[in-house]
Amino acid sequence: MHTHFDVERERSNELYKEITNDNIDGQCHFNFHSQIELYFVDEGEIDACINSERRLLKKDQMAVALSYDAHLFRSIGNSTSSILIIPPDICREFSLAVQNKRVKNPFICDEETVKQIKFFLNALKTESNNEVKHRGFLYIILGIVLENLFLENKETAIDTELSSQILFYLNKNFHKEITLDSLSATFGYSKTYISHYFKDCFGIGITRYVNILRLRNAMKLMREASNTHTYCALESGFTSIRTFYRVFKSEFGCTPSDYFASQNSHMN
Repeated sequence: MHTHFDVERERSNELYKEITNDNIDGQCHFNFHSQIELYFVDEGEIDACINSERRLLKKDQMAVALSYDAHLFRSIGNSTSSILIIPPDICREFSLAVQNKRVKNPFICDEETVKQIKFFLNALKTESNNEVKHRGFLYIILGIVLENLFLENKETAIDTELSSQILFYLNKNFHKEITLDSLSATFGYSKTYISHYFKDCFGIGITRYVNILRLRNAMKLMREASNTHTYCALESGFTSIRTFYRVFKSEFGCTPSDYFASQNSHMN
């Protein structure tokens, strides 16, 4: 289980890519990077999680991850997806419009709106040799996206270095006990500041975020038939199987057994 800064994504100049089920199934880590990511479901279903928001996306629905949003996408059964990857300096007007903002709902589920965006996405791909048209279609896409996002101000100025350091720390230590006291001692800020900063930056509390990391790791371990639920829970940092079941049901609305039974039915 990893939460990591995507170095390869930062280095890549690739603007568009397609993903099949084989590329995404079983992915259990959050990514974050400076690039803006528009994620489209072309076929099937995708379990999408961006910061604190989670939704099962279906065909002709999409997700929007802004710069340094922690995000995870996982296939449900067979699926095909596509991603528009946008460096933040390509469209400065959009970057300025969302600067120090948080998306309250990072999903666009109106099919007609998504189809409209995908129309211009296809036009963007076919005009790859015409820089003026290419940039124009990109602006249209981001303009439509901006019209369909509900943005709210972040109360605290975002320090990307601090944000990255906290995410790295949580990724490395999620299987251990993590408290505000330990975070305060590690980063040299008060417990109140660390708690408020993280919530304002990522739109999710530290406790819930760590629990999501633990859940994803436990789910990965549970896919191996030889592992018991108790082993998976304790190995992932949960203090008891009871806590694991409570957190699992809170996040997924069902027990682990019901969840994996549903997964198997999608695969058949």
